[in-house]
Amino acid sequence: MSIREEANPGFYDADSTIYDQQRWVSRSGVFTNETQQAIVAKMTADWDGEGLEIGPGTARFTVPLLRKGLKMTVCDISSGMLDVARRNIEGAGFGKHVKAYREGSIYELPFEDEEFSHSICLNVFNHLEDPGQALSEMARVIKSGSTLLFNYANLCSWYFPAAMRINSRGSAVGQEVYSTWERPGVMERHIRKAGLDLVTRTGHVHVPRELEKFKLLPVVKVLDRLSRRGPLSSLAAVHFCLCRKR
Repeated sequence: MSIREEANPGFYDADSTIYDQQRWVSRSGVFTNETQQAIVAKMTADWDGEGLEIGPGTARFTVPLLRKGLKMTVCDISSGMLDVARRNIEGAGFGKHVKAYREGSIYELPFEDEEFSHSICLNVFNHLEDPGQALSEMARVIKSGSTLLFNYANLCSWYFPAAMRINSRGSAVGQEVYSTWERPGVMERHIRKAGLDLVTRTGHVHVPRELEKFKLLPVVKVLDRLSRRGPLSSLAAVHFCLCRKR
């Protein structure tokens, strides 16, 4: 973990109990959550066996994966988030389907090589200074021929000016947490270097929390539809990448 990332665990420990209420209750938040859930469900439709989720947050993606029959292990650098994830998973009735809750860094995952059938890490890479190392670790712990899913914030997107501001500041707008947006070409090189092949990439455009007051949701919905697949997906604010380990 770099010096700039050191504040991230404390930020999410403090944020853990209000995370969902701050992000997914407004009309824009509901849209973002429902859209991301649909994207992840489609991209993981054929997953089974044992999975690892890194950075599960409040378990909003973990529970649907458990519901479809996966046996999950969850790992987070924030003990506060792990506690909330555990409560939400147990509250949904899937406590017995979780193999383990582990506190740890994506840069040094506390698991054996090829231990899992799949790994997933969502809304985390925009807080990492070394995405290449993170991808290599995600790939290390899954079996050859298996898939992993991650997403990242796309610098070369509709939100380019705001993304450049975030990169220059090194933190998210209105939040004291390390954040960064990446160039797709750089991420594609990281994917290849990690021993992975990109199977499919899906674009998504969300409403950033700081822009909700401008009531941009109708415009964002249009941009989101245009950016899902095809040529304009290169302009999506978020890229979801499904990769297969060679």
